[in-house]
Amino acid sequence: MLRNHAAALCCLLFSVSAFAVPHSSITIDRIARIKYPTDPIWSPDSKAIAFLWDAAGKQDLFYAPASTTPVALTSFPTNPNTLQSDIGHVEWSSPTSLIFAKDDALWRVETSNPTPARLPGFDGVAAFTLSRDLQQMAFVRRGQIWVTNVKAKTERQLTHFSDNPRLNNLSFSPDGLYLAFSFSHGDDLAESLPYNGTRVRVFRNVAWDNRLGIVPTLLGDPVLIQTSGGGGVRASAQWVAGPALVHQELSPDRKTREIQITSVAGATHILWQDHDDAYWAPTAGNGALVAASPDGRSVAFISDKGTSWPHLYVIPAAAKSEKEARRLTSGTLTAGFPAWSPNSRRIAIAHSAPGNGMERFIDILETATGTATPIVTVRGLNWDPVFSPDGFKLLYQRTAPEHPLEIYSVEAHAGASPHRLTNSLPPEIQTSDLTTPVAVHYPSRAADKRPVPATLIAAANLDKTKKHPAIVWIHSDGPNQNYLGWHPGSWRMYYAMHQYLAQQGYVILTPDYRGSSGYGRDWSIGDYHDIGGKQTEDIAAGADYLKSLPYVDPDRIGVWGLSYGGYLVLQAVVTTPDLFRCAIDVAGVVDWSMGSPPGYTTPRMGSPMSQPAVFDQAKVIDHMDQLRTPLMIFHGTNDLNVPFYESLNLVDRLGKLGKSFDIAIFPGEIHYFRREWVLKDAWRRAEEFFDRHLN
Repeated sequence: MLRNHAAALCCLLFSVSAFAVPHSSITIDRIARIKYPTDPIWSPDSKAIAFLWDAAGKQDLFYAPASTTPVALTSFPTNPNTLQSDIGHVEWSSPTSLIFAKDDALWRVETSNPTPARLPGFDGVAAFTLSRDLQQMAFVRRGQIWVTNVKAKTERQLTHFSDNPRLNNLSFSPDGLYLAFSFSHGDDLAESLPYNGTRVRVFRNVAWDNRLGIVPTLLGDPVLIQTSGGGGVRASAQWVAGPALVHQELSPDRKTREIQITSVAGATHILWQDHDDAYWAPTAGNGALVAASPDGRSVAFISDKGTSWPHLYVIPAAAKSEKEARRLTSGTLTAGFPAWSPNSRRIAIAHSAPGNGMERFIDILETATGTATPIVTVRGLNWDPVFSPDGFKLLYQRTAPEHPLEIYSVEAHAGASPHRLTNSLPPEIQTSDLTTPVAVHYPSRAADKRPVPATLIAAANLDKTKKHPAIVWIHSDGPNQNYLGWHPGSWRMYYAMHQYLAQQGYVILTPDYRGSSGYGRDWSIGDYHDIGGKQTEDIAAGADYLKSLPYVDPDRIGVWGLSYGGYLVLQAVVTTPDLFRCAIDVAGVVDWSMGSPPGYTTPRMGSPMSQPAVFDQAKVIDHMDQLRTPLMIFHGTNDLNVPFYESLNLVDRLGKLGKSFDIAIFPGEIHYFRREWVLKDAWRRAEEFFDRHLN
C-alpha cells in the first residue's frame, strides 16, 4: 500500500493485508466470486432463455431450458494480461442456435452442442442484428453497414461513409426493408496535466454529432437525422407503423423531453412533450422510457407530467394530439420498464408502492381498460419484465436481501409461482448469514429539514448493549438509489462488502441524498444548481442519525463512496472536517469543470460560464486544505466514467498541501471494480483502513 504523498506516484505496491478470522460464511474471497447475470432473452419458441453470466471478469453465454439448471454454451479462457473475457451482443438465430459477438468477430453456438465456432467472413464485426424473420442479418464492418442473407450467404454494403463514424444500435423494420442505426463521432483526447510530465498520458473519451440513421436494405442512400445532443435517442429508436421510428429526444439542458416519430424519409413530428424548469428527471431506474407495441400501432412511455411521479402512458403512434394519451398508473409510486405482450394488448411494468420507494413489484395492465393484475408481489426488487414470444410467461430480474441479482420466470397470470433460473452466490455463503436492510428516515441538516430516506444494515446477532463502529455509504450515479436488498447494477459489489462488514460488527447507513430517484420529482431534482450543497448536509445528518443509535459509537463513524459518491465523500470531509473518523474515496470527481459529461452536468449545474458560483461550490479540489480526516483513494486506470486524472489531480493537490493519505491504484481496472483480484485487494485494503481508524 502506498502511504503518504511522497511515494504516491513513484511506484505501485499491492500487498495482501492481514484480515480477521471470519465471523460467518461471508468472507472477502467469497463475495469477490459472486456472479452477475445480464441480458436475458427468450428463445423464438418460448421454451428457453439465453443470458450472459459474469464471474468476476470471465463472462460466458448460458442457456436455460424451461425449469432446468442453466447450461454453459461457452467457456472462453481469460486474457492472460487482463484476466477478462467478454461477450458482446447476443441473438437467437433459431430455436436451438445463437449468434454472438466476441473479439471483433461473430460466433455461432448450438444449444445441443456447446462448442462455439466463428462464423467465416465476419472478422472485424461487433455490432449486428437479425431481422424478425431471421432471414437477414445486418452488421457493421470497417465502419460501414452491411446486410447479408443468412441462408444464401450473400452480402451487400449499404453505407459508404467517408469519415469513419461510430455505428451502433442496428434495427430492422418489421418488413425487413429498412434498417435504423445510431451515428456519431468520437475520439480519445489526451488531457494536458502540466504537473504530470510527458511520460504518462491520460485520456478522456468525447462524442459528438449524434444522429439517428435510416437506410433502405434494397436500394437507396441513408438518411441522417440530427439530434439535439441531449442524449436518449441512440438506444431507444423503435419501429412503428408507417414504417417509422419512435424515439426519445432530450434537449441539451434536459429541461425538455420529446417523444418523436420520424418517417423513413426523415420527416419528424412530436408525439409527446415534457418540460421541467429544473431538468426532466425520470431517467434513472425506470428502464426503457419508450416502448413501441409489436403491431406498431401504439407507444407506451413513462412521464411525470402533472403528477411529479413517473407513470405509464399509452398513446396511438398515429395520434394527432397529446390528448389521445391515456395514463394507466396513478398514485405516489414509480412505474418503469414497460414491456408489451406479443398481441399488443397488455403491458408488464415494474413499480414501487406508495410509501415504499425501495422495492419494485410487477403488474400486467390491460391497455384497453387499464386494469392491473399483480404478477410478482413478493418483497424485493423485481423488475425488467419481458413477455415470452407466445405471451404466456414473463422473464424478469430480481434481487432481495437473501440473494444478489438473479433471473426468474413466471407464468403471466395472477397467483403464478415464480421460478428461479440462476444462483449467483458461491455455495459456501449461507443465506442465513446475510443481513436484511431496514428502511429508515432522518431529518437533513439543511434548513428545510427534509426527511432523508436511507437503509440501515446491522447484523441480527449484533450485541446492542455495546457501542460499535459505523460507516456511511454514499451511492454512485447521483440519480440512482438504494434498495432493500442487493443493488442490481454496477455497484452491487459494495452491497456485498457491506454484508461482510456487518458481520464484522460494523453498522452501515446508506442514504438516498437529494438527487436520488425513487421518491418523486421534487427529491430527484434536489441537486439542481446545488451539486454538493444540501446533498452534503443530507449525508452529515446521516452521521447525526447514527450517533443517535445507542449501539453506535459516535466517535467511530467512517464514510466511503464511489464515483459521484466519492465526490460527496470529499465534500463531506472538507465541509465537516471533524465529523467522520476516516474516509475512502473511490474514483470520485474533484473538478466538474474539467471534462465532465455535459449530459450530466449541464442539467444540474449549467455551465462554468453561465453558473460560475455553482461550479465553484462544487469544485472540491479547491478546498482540500480543509482536510483533516484520514483519507484512502481507490481508482482504476482504465476508468471510462470518471477518468483516472481526477485522482491524479487530487494526489497532486494533496501532496502540495502536505496532506497525508493512502492510495491504491489498480492497473487496467474499470470504474466499477469487476475482476476478482481487484475486488479482493480493494476490500482487504478497505477493511484494514476502517479497522485501523474505527476499531
